Amino acid sequence: MQVNKTVAGKEPVEVACAGCGSRFRLWVPVESFPEWEKGVNINCVRCGARFLVKREAEAFAITPVAAEKPLPKAPEVQKEGAYDAPEENAEPQAEAGVETILLIDDDRIARDMVESALSDIGFRIVKAKNASEAITAAQKERPDLIVSDLYLKNVADPSSDMDGGELLQKMHDEGTVAPAIITTGKEILDDLLLDPRWFDLKVKGFIQKGNPFWVEELKLKVKEVLYKG
Repeated sequence: MQVNKTVAGKEPVEVACAGCGSRFRLWVPVESFPEWEKGVNINCVRCGARFLVKREAEAFAITPVAAEKPLPKAPEVQKEGAYDAPEENAEPQAEAGVETILLIDDDRIARDMVESALSDIGFRIVKAKNASEAITAAQKERPDLIVSDLYLKNVADPSSDMDGGELLQKMHDEGTVAPAIITTGKEILDDLLLDPRWFDLKVKGFIQKGNPFWVEELKLKVKEVLYKG
């Protein structure tokens, strides 16, 4: 399935995996369309199932490729909805020494992609889709790192009344001073990077989602921030 919007000369392709139920998005550069017209093999970001993706006319055709041997069952994915705080007497959700990352993004597919990638390398992920959920989660979970989309405001969601910078400032003012990484689907401009407020808010880097490999870049940045300080 293809969505309509483009980012900096790239077109998005959304893939739904019937095997594990996850959805993920690829950004295909327009200049590479001739290669994709021949067909490109990709793998599900969670369970590894294979797909053949071909550019046909004005859309992408996605065909599952039969596996030579059964694929391992993917772990459960948190269902869409509000942040669920743990019950008062519930068992601890994370082992001692496991860092907690608060992931804030209004795009469900982006949340699931990042959760899959970071969970696989040993981090505990708490997800929120707007400012209200993020503030509640930050107060209860005390994350070691915050990964937030830059543009969170959504007129259709009354709880989405802050963008990423405003949200980080509010959480900082309320005592959450964890380091942060900013993600964005728009171009990252020098004026944005040089804004001194990001230093005060402990922002350690920016990741542009338009890059087809942005999740891999985010993984590397998360390791750098949490392992090297």
